[in-house]
Amino acid sequence: MNDPLCDRTGRIWAVSFAGIAMALLAWPMAVQGQEVTFARDVAPILQENCQVCHRPGGMGPMSLLTYEEAQPWAPIIKDRVANRRMPPWHIEPGIGIQDFKNDVSLSDEQIGTIVQWVDSGAPLGDPADMPPPLTFDESISWKLESHFGRPPDLIVASPPYTVPPTGLDHWFEPVSYVDGLTEPRWAMATEIRPGDLESRYVFHHANSELASSAAGKDYDLFPSDAGKLIEPGQRIEWAMHFFPSGQLVENAYIELGIWLYPPGERPELEVSHASFLTDPRANRTVLQQNSGCWEQPARVPLDSPECNVQTRLNDLALPPHGVATQQGVHVLERNMRLNSIRGHMHMRGKYQTMEAIYPDGRREVVNRINWDHRWHTAHQYDDHAAPLFPKGTVLIVTAQYDNTLDNPNNPDPDQWVFFGRRSADEMGHFHVELTWLEDDEFERLVAEREQLLRQMAQLEEDGQ
Repeated sequence: MNDPLCDRTGRIWAVSFAGIAMALLAWPMAVQGQEVTFARDVAPILQENCQVCHRPGGMGPMSLLTYEEAQPWAPIIKDRVANRRMPPWHIEPGIGIQDFKNDVSLSDEQIGTIVQWVDSGAPLGDPADMPPPLTFDESISWKLESHFGRPPDLIVASPPYTVPPTGLDHWFEPVSYVDGLTEPRWAMATEIRPGDLESRYVFHHANSELASSAAGKDYDLFPSDAGKLIEPGQRIEWAMHFFPSGQLVENAYIELGIWLYPPGERPELEVSHASFLTDPRANRTVLQQNSGCWEQPARVPLDSPECNVQTRLNDLALPPHGVATQQGVHVLERNMRLNSIRGHMHMRGKYQTMEAIYPDGRREVVNRINWDHRWHTAHQYDDHAAPLFPKGTVLIVTAQYDNTLDNPNNPDPDQWVFFGRRSADEMGHFHVELTWLEDDEFERLVAEREQLLRQMAQLEEDGQ
């Protein structure tokens, strides 16, 4: 439930209770016939979903470990969970796929419990009902370390960069090399983190051909049947974005952690990363494996003939107090499995959608992402839910921008806003992790998916 109460300029966002009053009335009473208390009902929810960030030394702006710490924040907690702003999960409920491995959202019942607790005066209840306090291993410095039970097998550091105390955005595009391998190995996961505390203060995001990181997105955990090949001495090109924080940081750097499959073990499939532009002139785009156009960072300029696309990104112009919508259409030349989806916009972003038109004419919404520039979550599909797109599928990607006072993240609705890399500018695209599939691989995965769904349906019918 990390929720910065101030933006980068120090302005405090006010809580608008009037705007959510009607929505709160819609939440069902979570506990019938008895009082909802912190000790028995709310504390377990906070332990399961919030305290990993909201604790001393955590990312959250306040600690929620105890009743004494949480009770003064009760109205704020109610506002954030009722609006589904906390925990940060921006997939629109009820639209498209809802099965994800890393879904941190609260259930309707959990939201109703918290709302009911606040509305009844936020009582403590019987202290004997409190669950045992959680313990946190402060020695764990990588988020995936808990998942794998070990630190990364390889760590690659970027060259350092000096960030001045004031000024505008800084971009740094250095090169590093993989050290420590004597033979090619396959990666099962990657994670990027700021190299130290001072680097964290100025770090905005970083992309490479192996991994990417941004606010709210730190790692890529590949599907169990897939991986990414790492070569000895492999060249890693970085695209890093820093922003001055008010103090001089002379050696800002980031680290890339890589978890490897055992020596000699190779996964069945390979993962790739691409970007789908929400641009009206991307309609002629044909995505091809290893084209270099859509990898991060791109190895081939988007306006080159190899990319078969004429972009008009500079046409994006948001007038003061205005809105705009852009839409790109992408035709898949190969079969594809979509492993994860991550939106990308800046502070005027409102939402993004991805739709699919299949070769047989069926059309469906894959997902809608409600945008918040503070959270760049990569939404990782469950194995049984990762979309399987046959070649010839048309993906329609849409981005809507809001440069009005209705956008709480808008720093200045009186300004014209154009396409650009700065946070004050705008852009729109989907970062995706995908797997290109040959026809036999695609048919095998479709058959396995159908069998798995039948088994899941039978278990549900049996009440298991």
